[in-house]
Amino acid sequence: MTKLKLYDFENLLKTGAPDLKAVLFYGQDEGLIEECRQRMITAIIPDKDPFRLSELTFSQIKEDPALLSAEANALSLMGGRRVIVVRGADNYFTAVLKEFLLSYKGDSLLIVLAGNLKTRDSLPSLFAESSALAVFPCYADEGEALKRFVFQSITDQGFETSKEVVSYIADNLGADRLQSRSELAKLFAYMGTDSVITMNDAMACIGDASALSVDQMLYALSGGNQKELHETLDRLFAEGQSPIGLLRAASGHFKKFHVTLARISDGATVDAAVIPLRLHFKRVGEFKRQLRQWNLIKVGRALDLLTRAETECKKTGRPQQLMVARVFMQIAAQARK
Repeated sequence: MTKLKLYDFENLLKTGAPDLKAVLFYGQDEGLIEECRQRMITAIIPDKDPFRLSELTFSQIKEDPALLSAEANALSLMGGRRVIVVRGADNYFTAVLKEFLLSYKGDSLLIVLAGNLKTRDSLPSLFAESSALAVFPCYADEGEALKRFVFQSITDQGFETSKEVVSYIADNLGADRLQSRSELAKLFAYMGTDSVITMNDAMACIGDASALSVDQMLYALSGGNQKELHETLDRLFAEGQSPIGLLRAASGHFKKFHVTLARISDGATVDAAVIPLRLHFKRVGEFKRQLRQWNLIKVGRALDLLTRAETECKKTGRPQQLMVARVFMQIAAQARK
């Protein structure tokens, strides 16, 4: 099967993909990948029977190559098609999957989740070349596609609104699908029994409030304020913020410290080094104060920790929120040394 488009994917969900052996979801939008996984599982296992679902990581399969075949060929106790989810796949999984498919005769559906691969990489290419496989790239919603997503979500919930409101909401949502759904869910809850979403309604629920909470969390992190960090992080997780999205926000934040410290080491004054960052005027003083808590070596360590944490979130089965909280507390402790 060739690369799926949205229409093809929706048809797969309706039919339950009876002829497919495996489907690959990959791309830059972690939230959309997770949404596709959930919808595909629901299409195959509508009764949510836990005995028909198995989740593996690629690292587990590498340690025990027979594990994939054992899970895929296992029979459901109560009947019905099983689903095997493989997380953290990359191009190294291509050879493993090729060998598996040569002898696979079962009817379980293999759902493979991968990161931001290139279209011509070996794993997406394998799925695009076979009629028994399907691949759906998960790119970040943006532009008109994001507006269509917003409009469809609003109408699906039975609400009405104007083009201007849809544009405002789209402009103030992030690129992560799950995060966008979380923001829209807050708006729908806010509406109560009112059926028409006005601009005032949208402005009250969507946009700056979430961004301000993330900003507050980032400065608590780089300032070593562990109490405030813990409180804001709990609030962001409760609001549905993506753990990986927060890791990336933290990486961007510390890259600003790295660039600024490098400019200062090259002879620039603090004021001159900070100007190109275009910080919010309320944060300039705080950023300068926090600069004194960091140096290039400490910032480099923080960036390494964040990079490793994102990799672990994608390739292990451990709770992502717990992993993010742990690495953030490590970094905040470094700020106070």
